[in-house]
This record gives sequence, C-alpha cells and structure tokens, in this order.
Amino acid sequence: MPSTPPDLLARLLKDVERASGMEITCTRDCEVLSEELRAFDGRFPVSVSTLRRCFGLIEAPGGFSQTTLNTLARYVGYPSFRAWSSTPQDPTTAARTRNLAQLSGLGKVNLSPADSAASSKQTEMPIARGGADEVIPKRAAEAQAIVESYIHRFADPKQFHLSPKEFSMLKAAVFDIYERGNVDVTQWMQVVSHEHLLRFVVEQFPPLDFMNTFGGPMVEEFNKVFRAPSDAMYGHGILASGLIARDEPWSRVLNHLPQLSALNPGIHPLVQARAIGIQLLAPREGNGSDSSWTEAKTLALQGLREDQNIWARWAHQNCYFAFNLADWAVLSRDREIIEAVSENIQAFRAQQDWYNRSGAIETILSIRQVWNWISLDRNDDALQLMESVEWPIIHSFEVRTLGMWYHAARLVLGLAPKDLCEANLRYAVSLTGYSGFGRRIHALVKEHELGQKK
Repeated sequence: MPSTPPDLLARLLKDVERASGMEITCTRDCEVLSEELRAFDGRFPVSVSTLRRCFGLIEAPGGFSQTTLNTLARYVGYPSFRAWSSTPQDPTTAARTRNLAQLSGLGKVNLSPADSAASSKQTEMPIARGGADEVIPKRAAEAQAIVESYIHRFADPKQFHLSPKEFSMLKAAVFDIYERGNVDVTQWMQVVSHEHLLRFVVEQFPPLDFMNTFGGPMVEEFNKVFRAPSDAMYGHGILASGLIARDEPWSRVLNHLPQLSALNPGIHPLVQARAIGIQLLAPREGNGSDSSWTEAKTLALQGLREDQNIWARWAHQNCYFAFNLADWAVLSRDREIIEAVSENIQAFRAQQDWYNRSGAIETILSIRQVWNWISLDRNDDALQLMESVEWPIIHSFEVRTLGMWYHAARLVLGLAPKDLCEANLRYAVSLTGYSGFGRRIHALVKEHELGQKK
C-alpha cells in the first residue's frame, strides 16, 4: 500500500485528536478511539493495532490503507481522505487546541463573540475528585467531540439529515453539556455561524433549565436571526418564561411576551400555550387588565377543547397544548382552566399512540396531572398517580424545573418527610436559580397545607 507523507498523516492525526477531545498517548487511548470510530460509523472500524501504528506507539513498517485514511477523514468531518487532504489548512483551526479549560462552570459562560478569545487563553482548570486533581472529565470531552463532529458533518444545510440513532446520540451529548454547564464558547460560535444548526439546537434542545445562565444568551442569538411570527413567539416566549422563573420584574417580562388575539393553526400549539399561560398569570399578579385575562382564558379554553379541529394531526402526538399550559394554569389558580387541562390530558391518554410513546413525556404529563388534581381537591387521585411516577427523567431539558413541582407534590401529599421534601425543593431552586418559580410553588404548597387544616 502507498505510504502517506508523514507531515500529512501527522496533520490528520492532530485533527482526529481534536475531534475526539483527547491526546492519543497509550494503548488505552487507542482502545477508546477505536470504539469511538465504531460508534461513529460501524461500517468502517479501525482496529486498536492499526491506531497504535498510526500514532507511533508501535512500529509501522508500511503505509496505511485507503479505507483507514478515509475513516479518519470522515471522523473529522470530510467525505474522504482525498477531500480532507485537498482542503486548504485553516490556520485558526490548526492553531486551536481543544483546551478543555474553556468549558467554564455553570453560570460563568458568556456566549458573546467578545469573550471567545479571552476564554481561549484560560489554563486547564483542575477539578478536585477523591483527593486528586483531574481536568474536566472525559465524558464531557466526549460530548464536546460528538457535537464538534456533527458541526463539521452538517455544516452544509443540504446534507443536514439525522437518523434516529444520530439524533439520540446528539441529544445525549447536548444534554450532558447542558447538565454540566460547560458550553464551549468557540464551539457555540461555530453553531451560530450556521443558521440551520442554530435553529436546530435551540428548537430541539431548548435550554429550559438554564435560562439563568447560558440559556438566555443562546435564545437571544436565535432571536437576532429568526424573526418570523412563529419564531419570535417561540424565542421571546422562552425568554419571558425564564424571566418569570428568575423573579424578574413583570415590566421586563412583558417586553418579551407575545400578545395573542387568536389561535394560529400554523404555529406549534406548544409555543402558543406558553404565551397564553404567561398571559394568564400576568393579570393574576396585578400586571394586566380584566379584559386581557378574559381574552387569554378564552384562548386557553378554546385550545384545550377544540385542539383536534384547530391543529393538524401531528400536533396531537404528545398533548402539546395542555402539556405546556398546565403549570401556568395551576399558578394562575383558575379552576375552570385547570379542569379543562385535566380533561384534555385524560382524553389524550385514552387514545394515545402507545407504540411511539415517550417515557419522559409520560412522566411530565403525570406530574402535571398530579398538580391538576391537587388544585381540584382530588388528593386521592393525585396520590395514586404520584406513586406511579418514575423519577428522575433521563435526558430532559427541564428536569430541574420539574423537580420543584415533583418534590412540592410529594410534600403536599405526604409521600416523604417534610424536611426532606423542602430540602429537595430548595436544592432544585438553587440549581436553576429560579427563585420566582420557587416562590410561587412554595405559595401553592402553603395554600394547600392551610386548606387541609380547615
């Protein structure tokens, strides 16, 4: 087999190390990389012994096959080794070592371009674990590497099509990044530079638990680019929700809140439910007129009772409208709307597609329904359903916020010691920084405690 020029091979291997997020220095590294390559494309695996020869850990008397070179080139985002080698080297990419210290801690990430250069100058930040100092865990590096590979592979919108397996892998990686709060600024700027990727990330993986940290800037970037009515309602609705969660003044919330006068069949019901829900809560807290409350309530009831006629069939696969309106209805304390939400969820569950059901959606709907029944003084029904809830949810982008509702329900229903439930509720508030949601949920708990004493 023909010999590859040493400088060209060295450059390819450096790109592989950058994409994998680790320096290959021993046999174990080669074993991990071999598994990464197999997971990336099982059709073209590269053996551990071949990787050891590639990275100079054992003697390599001959060259490497075209199949091996193509596999490595595809892993770093090119269709073939020929395409990779014929692409002019980007000096900024070549110079940018994947410094894991860029992965700042939760609450300290600023996603503005001005901070990108500053963050890249940080030195590795060790993490204390078991008495030893370690760099950011390998799992975080692997998640970053997966996202990096997707950015390279799908930079061209014409090539952007994910298989179910690829989507699941990407979702797990993004969730891991969100959960650790270690958004890589350089990587995020790559996403922002591709509008189709920006839309995909913010819409498919909304940072619902993280609007107190990096989530706000992420959605603001989305709003700068996408300004159609449906996009604006989506982006500004999430921002408004985040402001309420953080207990910001209503004057700031209302600057983002889309005003709906009619339900739109062309806009996702989940997006409209969020906007209507906030419109319901604002007058209840003295930030709107009676007429605005009446209008929001009319739309809420219409969406709950006529959803099958308003939106296309796809819109009913996960009970979207009631799903996203339920917590706002409970916070607004309107019994008629809460009853309509409960009926909508029950009707959905009676005819849902069990083959394609989502365990996470089921859990969220159950927690929503538990609070509907608590609010409707149906504690026996709430208790029976709550005992069947599987917690926590895996790979949900709002599990921390849902944790407030979950532990508060357990407190109201007496399913765990009061001190433990209150501690878990405070912890969920602390993780998210959502003091506004925490304050409101605490108020609901107190109301139900007082009601039970009467």
